[in-house]
Amino acid sequence: MKPFRHAFTALALIATALVFPAHSRAAEPLLEKQDLFEAGQGGYALYRIPGMVVTSKGTVLAYCEARKDAKGDWGPIDVLMRRSTDGGKTFSPPKAIVEVKGELPVNPLAIAQNLDKSGDNTVNNAVAFVDHKTRAVHFLYCLEYMRCFYMRSDDDGVTWTDPVDITKTFEDFRPDYDWKILATGPAHGIQLKTGRLVVPVWLSLGTGGHAHRPSVTSTIYSDDHGKTWHRGDIAVPNTEEWIFPNETVIVELANGMVMLNVRSESKKHRRIVVVSKDGATKWSKPRYDEALLEPICMGSIVRYTAKPTSDKNRILFANPHNLDRLDGKDLEGKSRDRRNLSVKLSYDEGKTWAVSKSLEPGYGAYSDLAVLPDGTALCLYERGRASDEELKKSTSYAYLTLARFNLEWLTDGKDTLVSSLDGKSHYGAKREDFKLEDFEAFVIHPTNPAANGAKPWVWYAPSIGNHPSSGNTWLLKQLLDKGFYVVGAYVGETYANPKSRQQFDALYKHVTEKYGLAPKACLLAQSRGGLNQYNFTANHPDRVQCIAGIFPVGDLASYPSLKRAAPAYGVTPDELEKQLVQHNPIDRLEPIAKAKIPILHVHGDADKVVPLEKNSAVIAERYKALGGEMELIVVPGKGHQNDPAFFESEPILKFLLKQGLGTAE
Repeated sequence: MKPFRHAFTALALIATALVFPAHSRAAEPLLEKQDLFEAGQGGYALYRIPGMVVTSKGTVLAYCEARKDAKGDWGPIDVLMRRSTDGGKTFSPPKAIVEVKGELPVNPLAIAQNLDKSGDNTVNNAVAFVDHKTRAVHFLYCLEYMRCFYMRSDDDGVTWTDPVDITKTFEDFRPDYDWKILATGPAHGIQLKTGRLVVPVWLSLGTGGHAHRPSVTSTIYSDDHGKTWHRGDIAVPNTEEWIFPNETVIVELANGMVMLNVRSESKKHRRIVVVSKDGATKWSKPRYDEALLEPICMGSIVRYTAKPTSDKNRILFANPHNLDRLDGKDLEGKSRDRRNLSVKLSYDEGKTWAVSKSLEPGYGAYSDLAVLPDGTALCLYERGRASDEELKKSTSYAYLTLARFNLEWLTDGKDTLVSSLDGKSHYGAKREDFKLEDFEAFVIHPTNPAANGAKPWVWYAPSIGNHPSSGNTWLLKQLLDKGFYVVGAYVGETYANPKSRQQFDALYKHVTEKYGLAPKACLLAQSRGGLNQYNFTANHPDRVQCIAGIFPVGDLASYPSLKRAAPAYGVTPDELEKQLVQHNPIDRLEPIAKAKIPILHVHGDADKVVPLEKNSAVIAERYKALGGEMELIVVPGKGHQNDPAFFESEPILKFLLKQGLGTAE
């Protein structure tokens, strides 16, 4: 079905075809590596078991076990952390955040196997996780694999609270599993959309090898931001098929389910997967993921992007993708060489893995994944020396290396990110976010410069929530490619009240002075953004080149209603009704028409949220009567929805190109 176009200058009725998105403009592939810890340096023999999180403020916290000898998981161990405030490019010096002094009780099972001795305080399995609701960083660690402690940072990992013993949470497992060894993670935990904090754990009877076997997997969780903790159900038991499930990683799926991805020593040599509705109870029957090889080594997993914040759902997974042994001793259920650390990408919530790429072809073992707000992925992993391959060693742990990479590197340019992790879209271009007075704003720079040094710009409104979003990709990417800047202000749900108009004035002054943008902006008004853009234009017609609207609001009484809008104006609904001529686009058209500013709207005749007849149709009728030039394209049968008729509109693209550049080419 094709939309109808009403041209209120020539009163012509013209049909127009829809167009579809062009391929995204990919960024250059990025892969950078740097060593954060090196064995034998800093007073420690070995650095192992990496973990990493990105805080709500974008700080990278990289932590690990710092081992004073290289014998194994038992012995004198501290936890060290390094911080980065520039996206993982540079880091602070290592700092011990868990360093236990004095004589502590030693785990008797380790004593029995001659793994540990008095005075060697084993700190193990550090796990950090970010609370995006409070902005705190929570941290768990274990002592001697028999006690668990919790602490918190409220300043992005600079300082930490005193540790609190939460071993009682694990005692609650005993009716189902009489453990002697407990361990969190390792790597990182997560916060669910509900606010729940969830951390994978594993428990062992400690009678088998290295006092870590046999074992089962579960979770612990907190619903009060870390104040109290509770046990979950046993997620993966130890059976003849699922042998010794232990180190586990976690991710929340797009549908709210929680998925555990589990290491085991099963003969199948594949990763085990289970899911739960709440991350704690009623876990599904374990299944093998045939695409994920299990050399018997910890893996890592992280949510990369999710709809509607981004254009696609994406999950990353990393582990050594290898089942060979250089010494030829590849037996069922026995460890394989920890080499060929690879990153995989899933577009269907872990059902399949469409992409697999080697990050470290040589020795690469334990890892942890994280994602920066701009979409850069981070992988902190154990890397070995190439010379150990000549000795046919199955493992080698010389460094903890940080890799920074992007989607273009991972997919060989076949996929690109159109928005950052926090929902702030950049469309493959350079984006600057900044604070101006008492509000935040952004400028997205063109991917190609306009001819003759021109700096046309599109001012998008409303910039609330995740807008502009991935739904605006088709139009904005093409404008950026033609030399347009894209500008927006996060002024909140103001319904264009007087204060927000002052903020718009400040943004106009800032971007025209600092960036030298054209003195007249092309305004793009989407939905309630019509209130912002028409009021700005009525106040400053000399600053506006044109107005393009996608089902824009023209009447406060129609949307959001006077009752909902009145609080933003600081008046009663009755008082607002008497003032509508000062605030309503449909009542403020005269100065716009006098300035001869061209307008184009696309609006659906089935729109129940912002009805056509009370908004765009009224603007068109009144603007024509005032002598203004306007086109209204009415889309039959379409409502207030993300549809190509609105968001991939060739007439809007041509209109903005003509008005901003003087051409529709």
